[in-house]
Amino acid sequence: MIAEAYRGTWDERTAVLRAAGLWVLLSLLGELLSALAGSGEGETGAPSTTGLVALPFLLVGWIGLGALTVHRIRVRLAGDPPPALMAPFDRYVVRYVLVELAVGALAMSPSLPAVALLGPIGGLPLALAAGLAVALFLFARLHLALPAAALGERIALERFWRVTAGVWPQAAVGLLACSVPLALASGTLGALVGALGAPLTGSAVGTVGAFAQAAVLGAFLAQSWVRLTGGPADAGA
Repeated sequence: MIAEAYRGTWDERTAVLRAAGLWVLLSLLGELLSALAGSGEGETGAPSTTGLVALPFLLVGWIGLGALTVHRIRVRLAGDPPPALMAPFDRYVVRYVLVELAVGALAMSPSLPAVALLGPIGGLPLALAAGLAVALFLFARLHLALPAAALGERIALERFWRVTAGVWPQAAVGLLACSVPLALASGTLGALVGALGAPLTGSAVGTVGAFAQAAVLGAFLAQSWVRLTGGPADAGA
């Protein structure tokens, strides 16, 4: 499944570029405006209005990651056509973003008391490591909520918890393998380019890597839905 997620994204790279292109440009515009705002603040000592202008573009870029992921899921499972201009922003994307935030918050919630208890006595690294492991476990058990949101399915956490009971280690490995390598590669390359004197170009490398990661993750989530639920979509798709 991991190899297929990468291979399928590469084979469909033209469609992925079309779906992501304008979202990437909007995100890069936000980063450019943020950089200009930072430069202006450093020279004058006063807040720059450019930073306020940049915020909507940065938000749009973040939403674009969800839109691309949802589009890649729906292309594979619901037969959505290639976009005319960009991956659409619709009710499925809104559902996906909200469910992603909710599942992420739920997965991270056990780490908060651990940090609060162990942090004051010098156990912060242990608390963070344990919290990360628990978060990965919970996210793997509930990750089917993401394709369900993209397909318009009912978010049945109990069902998702049940069907991932015997395969959550594989799911965790798959989620990591479809996210971490691209994030590390683009982050490292972007940092290197930035250190060589081109910070905006380095930031752009990271942004492009994030969208590539979203496309690969969408392909993996689509496959996981099919394998663990027994079909491309149910009646709600």
